[in-house]
Amino acid sequence: MPENFVSVSGISDRKQLAGIKRICKGENFHFPVVIGYQVSNKSINQLTQNSRQPRFAELGELDRETREYGLITAIHYYTKNNKTIIGDLERIIDAGVEPSSALLQFNTLPPSLEVLKSVNEMGFKVIFKVAVSNKQSPQGGYAVWKGEDVQDVKNGEAMPLVNQVYERKDFIDYIMFDPSHGTNLDLDLGENSLAIRFGKEIVATRDLDNIGLVYAGGIKPANVERLTKTLNSFFPNRISVDIESGVRINDKLDLDLVRKYLVKYKSAFEN
Repeated sequence: MPENFVSVSGISDRKQLAGIKRICKGENFHFPVVIGYQVSNKSINQLTQNSRQPRFAELGELDRETREYGLITAIHYYTKNNKTIIGDLERIIDAGVEPSSALLQFNTLPPSLEVLKSVNEMGFKVIFKVAVSNKQSPQGGYAVWKGEDVQDVKNGEAMPLVNQVYERKDFIDYIMFDPSHGTNLDLDLGENSLAIRFGKEIVATRDLDNIGLVYAGGIKPANVERLTKTLNSFFPNRISVDIESGVRINDKLDLDLVRKYLVKYKSAFEN
């Protein structure tokens, strides 16, 4: 079973990374902290950048410093074409990212089995994002998350999502349930919600015992303790959580919010 973690995503430079390192050292956390770096086919090949992406030329150095700080790198990769994946990942490795120490999260396409096999051979541990979204919302994420195979978070079925996981089970390490796709949609963790029904089906499937569960969407410092306790009550010692928008003010990372988020995550298990 992969180890559970708490993640802070959308980190864009060394100053932000150093600030999170100081928080972790000052609070003396004893759980894995993952740092998520967004990259895309465009940022790799056209050297574009937004406020939540590092400069591609700095990605290798960020990965090295992340590991030196005792934190874990996660590459959050965006593409709309399976054919770009392997070439883009080769460029990421050439940029200096150490695949054997990094998580790789696919943030758009559900990759093919052939692609995932090649990714495993490269050495990355894979976070597979199941095809669920708020399909009714104009802000429900990329067009790929509105397709026929995508389950709507409010009225979708769990088994199509489980089947996506099962057919890829030999090549993935974590499953991510995130219907928000950057829109800050709050997670519904009611007993009959799709998030919980999906997780229960995963836990009940013996062949998936070695795959971790990751939840994201609308997580904030104010609710992370409650959400983590709820998730852990359904899936003891099986869950990780990820935050991005919830630690930002006017789209800028706020280190005070990062501190509150990590401290509240810690308190979910201490209390």
